[in-house]
Amino acid sequence: MKKFFFDLLKKLNKKQIPQKRTRYISGNNADNIIAAALDIAEEMLKSGGEIHRVETTVERICRAYGAAAVEVFAITSLITASVSMPDGSCASRIRRIYGTGNDLTKLEKLNALSRRICRGRTRFDRVAELFDEARRTEPYPAWVIFLGAVLAAGGFAVYFGGDIFDGIAAGLLGVVLTAIEYYRPSYFNQMARTVLCSFAAGVLSYMLVNVGIGRNVDRVMIGSIMILVPGLTFGNALRDLLWGDVISGSIEVVKSVLFAAMIAFGYGAAILLMSS
Repeated sequence: MKKFFFDLLKKLNKKQIPQKRTRYISGNNADNIIAAALDIAEEMLKSGGEIHRVETTVERICRAYGAAAVEVFAITSLITASVSMPDGSCASRIRRIYGTGNDLTKLEKLNALSRRICRGRTRFDRVAELFDEARRTEPYPAWVIFLGAVLAAGGFAVYFGGDIFDGIAAGLLGVVLTAIEYYRPSYFNQMARTVLCSFAAGVLSYMLVNVGIGRNVDRVMIGSIMILVPGLTFGNALRDLLWGDVISGSIEVVKSVLFAAMIAFGYGAAILLMSS
């Protein structure tokens, strides 16, 4: 009987004091929220997203799940953020980024997930599942990537004054360069990879011309160089500078210049070796 009246009293209290409904689960505390936001932001930065987009994503995701204040700072190799909840709880985290690339398909998936969260259509307990799905996105099968390299290198060789034979030779070099990039170990230094690719492309350009596949060494080289030029990285750097992210934009500009210098060094070494 005592238990019965105790349960009845609890039900009456619930009716007298209506509970505030929320779309968040009990696990969306400050630490979990900032961890989920940084997971998405880290993958966006690795996929080629600009700094302003990364910082905005972290702030909007945290506020979508109830954060009262969010502070974010990101550069190309680091993301740091702190969040404060209405109940006074706080959390901060740092993510070190060891390498970035260009994966626009994955970047679009992550952007779509971020917009979905900000529209309030995703429970917090589903964020991890949706994030894993977006992170595992494969842009294209390997044969499409290699075909694109052939068309790009061959097309640029013809565009810059070469004939069909130069285009074929440059297309073969595109396959070689893409294979080096596609199958390289993750720990392989990007600068060393750029020098290796440019040197190999320069030597192979002479060899392909000597065996009769290509006719103009300079046109074949130009076609292969266009695959290595960091044009998208430089474009993102300029966009960061225009947004006011001077530190990250300057870092990306310096990085692009260094890559260009490594490309010139590799091709120059190949020209000196083969011409002698």
